Amino acid sequence: MLQLCLTTGESLILKELPARKFKGQQIPGSSLYMTERDNYSIAIHLYSHPLFKLSLRQFRFRQNTRVIIKEQNDWLRLEVSISGKVIFLGKDGETTQLNPGQYHLTRQTFYASDFQSEESTHSLVIYYSDLLLEGIGSIQAIVECPPRPTAHEIMDMVHEMLKCPYNEDTRSFYYANKVREILFSHAVSLPVALPGELSKDQVAAMYEADRIMANNLDGQITIPELARKLGTNFVTLKKNYEKVFGIGIFPRMMQRKMEHIQRLLESTNLPLKEIADQAGYQTLPGFINAFRKRFKVTPKEWRKRRRGL
Repeated sequence: MLQLCLTTGESLILKELPARKFKGQQIPGSSLYMTERDNYSIAIHLYSHPLFKLSLRQFRFRQNTRVIIKEQNDWLRLEVSISGKVIFLGKDGETTQLNPGQYHLTRQTFYASDFQSEESTHSLVIYYSDLLLEGIGSIQAIVECPPRPTAHEIMDMVHEMLKCPYNEDTRSFYYANKVREILFSHAVSLPVALPGELSKDQVAAMYEADRIMANNLDGQITIPELARKLGTNFVTLKKNYEKVFGIGIFPRMMQRKMEHIQRLLESTNLPLKEIADQAGYQTLPGFINAFRKRFKVTPKEWRKRRRGL
């Protein structure tokens, strides 16, 4: 577990709490560690495996704050910023800023992070043991790298892991495959070219839109509501989202929703009505018709085929 303290010397003691009581985003199957005071709130979800670890970090401070962080080990660390920006300061005084939609690779074990007032930051950290890297033959090939834009397929896998539908028996196998797949995508992906006419803040807003959309596949938030939440308008949101992700925001929302439905059909025994409710459909026939229109087969038949029945 991380060791955290403020520049005043005050230690931030994380206490383990029941994860089921946490209302926000979390890693399914993880342990929850929290500390909360009037002027800050920190929640860290940790999923441990002998070969890798997953950590979802959520920080919020009421004023600009510097936190001194000591990692538990020197495993290779891939950190993806989901929302909010964080500034890292190393031992040599070098400053690195990780913006929403960016990631970096590092083995740095002792550093400081600056958090901005009232800005909630979320990041997913994947720790790769040397044993895992040796097993896939990449311990020499995969090296530390500074922040870079996250390829869309990597960001999709991040959101998928945070919605892992598998039970305890298969969850570890699922995560083990995903962390390898993310590392492979890092190794082979071409550099992401972001639209030069958009500012860093505008690009960050589109990644925030993508995060909110990924967390609200039940239809509880509309695109106009999403635009208002981001302090922009419907037209600008649609235009900028397509510039950053190369796909319209509504087609992307539907694509994500249907992919999530497929995972639920394949990996769970939930009744179709419950899956329809989770996907935001008002009626079961409406859900079945939408699924059949997209895949040319009913959800029930799709489930049977995937399970070889």
